[in-house]
Amino acid sequence: MIKYLLVLATFLGFGLIILVAHFAFYIKEFFVFLWRKITKKPQPEVKKERGKGWILAEKIIINYVLAGLAICLFVVRFMSYDDIQRMPGWEQYQFMNVPQSKFNAMMGELCIWLIVPANLFLFMRAFSTQKTSTWFSKFISLPIIFITLFFIDPMLINMIGSAHSNFAEMKVVEFMLPLELGATLALAIYFFIKDFKVKIAKHEYAYVGLLASFGSLFAIPTYILMFFFGKGKPEHYFYDLSADHRYLIYIGFIIVPLLIYFLLRNLGERKIRFALLYISLGIMVGFMYANKFSKIDQPWNYPWHLCNTAVFILPVCLIFKPKRLFYFTYFINVFGALMATLMPNYEATDTMFVPEVIRFVFNHMEAFWMPLLMVALKIYPRPKMKQYFFSVGWLAVYFLLMLALNINFNGVGPGHVNHEVDYFFIYTDKIGDKLGSFGRDIYKNSLIVFEIKGVKYQIRPLYQSLYFVGYVLFGFAMWFVYQLGFDISDSHYALHIKLKGIRQDHIALMSALDGRSIEEPMDKDAGIKLELDHFSKKYGSNKHYSVHDVSLEVHAGEVFGFLGPNGAGKSTIIKSIVGIQPITEGKMRVCGYDVQSQPVQAKSNIGFVPDHYALYEKLSGREYINYIADIFEVSKEDREERIRKYVKLFELEQSIDNKIKTYSHGMKQKITIISALVHNPKVWILDEPLTGLDPTSIYQVKQCMLNHAKEGNIVFFSSHLIDVVEKLCDRVGIIKHGELQAVDSVENIEKSGKTLEEFYLNIIGDNVTVAGK
Repeated sequence: MIKYLLVLATFLGFGLIILVAHFAFYIKEFFVFLWRKITKKPQPEVKKERGKGWILAEKIIINYVLAGLAICLFVVRFMSYDDIQRMPGWEQYQFMNVPQSKFNAMMGELCIWLIVPANLFLFMRAFSTQKTSTWFSKFISLPIIFITLFFIDPMLINMIGSAHSNFAEMKVVEFMLPLELGATLALAIYFFIKDFKVKIAKHEYAYVGLLASFGSLFAIPTYILMFFFGKGKPEHYFYDLSADHRYLIYIGFIIVPLLIYFLLRNLGERKIRFALLYISLGIMVGFMYANKFSKIDQPWNYPWHLCNTAVFILPVCLIFKPKRLFYFTYFINVFGALMATLMPNYEATDTMFVPEVIRFVFNHMEAFWMPLLMVALKIYPRPKMKQYFFSVGWLAVYFLLMLALNINFNGVGPGHVNHEVDYFFIYTDKIGDKLGSFGRDIYKNSLIVFEIKGVKYQIRPLYQSLYFVGYVLFGFAMWFVYQLGFDISDSHYALHIKLKGIRQDHIALMSALDGRSIEEPMDKDAGIKLELDHFSKKYGSNKHYSVHDVSLEVHAGEVFGFLGPNGAGKSTIIKSIVGIQPITEGKMRVCGYDVQSQPVQAKSNIGFVPDHYALYEKLSGREYINYIADIFEVSKEDREERIRKYVKLFELEQSIDNKIKTYSHGMKQKITIISALVHNPKVWILDEPLTGLDPTSIYQVKQCMLNHAKEGNIVFFSSHLIDVVEKLCDRVGIIKHGELQAVDSVENIEKSGKTLEEFYLNIIGDNVTVAGK
């Protein structure tokens, strides 16, 4: 009964403070009202509303002060006892001669586990503005804390082996647990009422559900599996790369981080940080089951090992984002965790459910993949080389500190106990032994013994120096492994985003078509037309546009010349039209088909001759053209007729069946042109098609362009040969620095008394005059 009185007293105390904090403004206004009534002062016509200052005061008192006090109660309770489940006899469900039923023992153990994620979610709700955190506090924290109230005694029996009802006999934990439950219950009810109307989107249910279930596994007590299932069969052990050891690595170090990555990658930074922080805090609590207050006077038992430090560093990195500290754990801990997992330092005979094994696995899992996930999910930017060298400097400090601790704690002499510690594995031959006779010989032959005040100390300068250098070099080599992994991640994510964009574009396209078939053009009245509508292109993270706000129309029967200096944006526009690269802003349409949302239909109307072609040179010219014809589904009759026509035009009768690798540059260019025309495209686009051709070939290509336009099609080509453009084109467009400067007919330009060359040079010169577009 005394425990429930403590729960009630704490609940009422916290509840009263919460009520006062929430209603303080109204209480103050009520007393002001009474005072005015008593003193008969006039009442203000407009009632005051609770301002931001009062709301902030409420938040500080409840979210920070009370939640902080509840955290202190939880920490003191958690750290004030040693877990007796590691002692023999747990399977009888009786501890310290206190009998209890199997059901109570099991429920007590489950409550010990689940109260941790419940508290973590509640405390994170207090300090987080993340909307989804309200779901966790409402539907996880409150129910678990409420259920736990019914199993206080079983929890205490499982924790410390006793559950006294006499006030004088009660231990610290027997006081702290009821106080903790009363405080957290009051906070959970407050947040439930405050967040009652807060809803989350349907697509967020998977996030909260998976994090609540899967993430809570990381907060599991390290002994709970042994409690329910025993130590495990002797043949199942995680050592020497046994089958079970390999499965552990596959699951814990590859599959688990991939699952977390795919769960979080599409979410915002705040949701990602919330999830990763919850996981890291859960692992930290699990790690502390073996590091309680009872060891505070035993510095040789502190968690000095490198991977142990990651348990405490990573939550700090997620909360405060200290970059230098993070990159230290990124470069140093990840590699160390991987090596430690391959060469674990628990007993070789420990089976899979032994607490030391569970704690070691969870600790090193987090130290390995959490820093990598934080970079992959863009919580931290990709590191640079200078950050690696900075990390090496801090590693040197850590290394020297651990060496000093190892030497000191292993000293032997009067009044000095040999504690046999080996922090960072730099004192014993654990690592040297893995290197065979070479490592063992260096370890053995580099021993130096010295004595201070009767205590003998040992140091191995050569072995320990080589250890440090080797660790640094291997850590540097891991840089490239990380980079490869991130490159793969980036490629996969880019593909994911592209596919997502395609799906969204398809939905938008079907909506725009308004029930019409996808094979119909977006602009059904366009006919044969090439249209650029405020097109802009920006590459990657570049702040500047390569092409900006270009609008242009080319109509059926036109030969349109596209002019501009190198780097002006001609090829950028052409590559965007033909679908080689995506559009940043604006629209492009080919015969009414939207290039971005109807790419297949748009490309079926385009024939493209690039400036740098790449042919399958082991095919013959005819085989290559037929291959392209197959792609465009050209009938046998049509392709044979067109091949005969263009082979004759380009005088390729004698070489069309030879391998392309035997062709000259001009012949390859002609094969490229024929393959672009074999499906009789309505829009024929050529990028610098006449470069490197002899006069005869230039004439043939020009005639082909004129003939294609006369048939009612569009010929759009870029060139630096202004005299050719002047004689061949109906209209020209001139682009400079990514902006379209002029679009006009050759006839109008000549009527102005200028040649096209003079007009062009005037446009691209310093004194820009823009003709009518």
